[in-house]
Amino acid sequence: MKKKLSYLLVCLITAMMVINSCLVAFADETYDKVDLISNYGVVIDYETGKVLGGKNIDSKVYPASTTKIWTAYLVVKNAKNLDEPIEITEPPGVDGSSMYLEVGEIFTVRELLQGLLIHSSNDAAVVLAKYVSGSVEEFSKLMNEEAKKAGALNTHFNNPHGLPDENHYTTPYDMAMLARKAMSEKLIREIVNTKSLTLKEQDSANSKVHFSRYFTNTNLFLTSNDEMTYRGQTVPIKYDIVDGIKTGYTDDAGRCLLSSAVKNDMRVIAAVFKSHGTNVYVDSRTLLDYGFENYTSKTIIDKEDYTKTKRVLLTKEKELIYQPKSGYKLIMKNGESSSADYSYKEKFDYNLPIYEGDKVGTLEIYNGKKLEKTIDLVSTNEMHSTFAFFTESNFFKVLFKIILFLILAFIVFIVYVIIRKKYRKKIKRLSQKNKKKNTQAKRKSTQNTQKRNAPKKKK
Repeated sequence: MKKKLSYLLVCLITAMMVINSCLVAFADETYDKVDLISNYGVVIDYETGKVLGGKNIDSKVYPASTTKIWTAYLVVKNAKNLDEPIEITEPPGVDGSSMYLEVGEIFTVRELLQGLLIHSSNDAAVVLAKYVSGSVEEFSKLMNEEAKKAGALNTHFNNPHGLPDENHYTTPYDMAMLARKAMSEKLIREIVNTKSLTLKEQDSANSKVHFSRYFTNTNLFLTSNDEMTYRGQTVPIKYDIVDGIKTGYTDDAGRCLLSSAVKNDMRVIAAVFKSHGTNVYVDSRTLLDYGFENYTSKTIIDKEDYTKTKRVLLTKEKELIYQPKSGYKLIMKNGESSSADYSYKEKFDYNLPIYEGDKVGTLEIYNGKKLEKTIDLVSTNEMHSTFAFFTESNFFKVLFKIILFLILAFIVFIVYVIIRKKYRKKIKRLSQKNKKKNTQAKRKSTQNTQKRNAPKKKK
């Protein structure tokens, strides 16, 4: 009987695995197929994350140095101060592309991020990983945890730089989605669009650069003067609409490229893997152009146009000025019409004082009755209470805490006195009761003694 149950269990598990594999395979059928030289590529809409087209977007690939875009994002999210100086206390001990960091040099977090993304420096990746997590191993754990939260379910990182490792892999879709997440950070957008980096020799308390360095961005879409054959014509590799993101190369991974481009009020992100030579730029441009030529964006909420005001009583400024933290757009294939019925609801939740950029509520966007998107509402001005002299003054805040402490101490004292008084009354009652019992017992004992000692009457 047990053998039969075990056999049935094995069959059930196998069937579930087959069904799951089929579902993954069928998921690949939901996007437009794009003819590429490489076997692996995808283009997604930045605003919505929608897949616009690609080829084998869920296949396992090695990311090489495109890994560094995720490393950079986690550094930016976890660094308390991007201008904090980091001293190189030990050799990074990593091969490949390098800033040639030397023991004793001091660079800021920002400068190491620039070296990481512009020059693709492996030594900068190691130093930054240790800065954030204490070790490469712990930082790799953080990379995987945050990647899963971001929806990259078929990705596993074993290092912050992307050097060859069998357990360091991703998919075109996953990596494009992680790049999309990283591009939400303004600093990263600025760095990946920087064409060159100069770090001059200097020696000060917070900056020690033993020798000057000059690096050119490895992304040829930004810096190349060469040409390539594209759609049967010779065109420059440099592509003006591209503003990032990251290159990668190892023997196992081949040429890899994450690209971001903006056109017609729309940003798309492309990812190409396992390519060769300039084909990686041909395929990347094919994907970028496919997105722009076949899809259009429709604005549902425009961040700037939405700016509104709200009366707030008992405040100096009287009115709160607010807007969504970001806009919201739809991506539609050319020829499609949107019959969607969009509406929104504002929900406010804030406490005074309010400073510029503070979250003051949420904007819920509905498509019919379905909640489709929630965006934070943020203040564009400051708001202070009419009684700010009392409520926002550090002196009065401390004074209020002292008074509150004294009140609580007084309450505790009163409770103590009451409890002590009740305790004493109880002890007194018990004492009186015991005294009464003792008196009665003594009286009874005396009576018994008197009876025993009384002379007996003669008959």
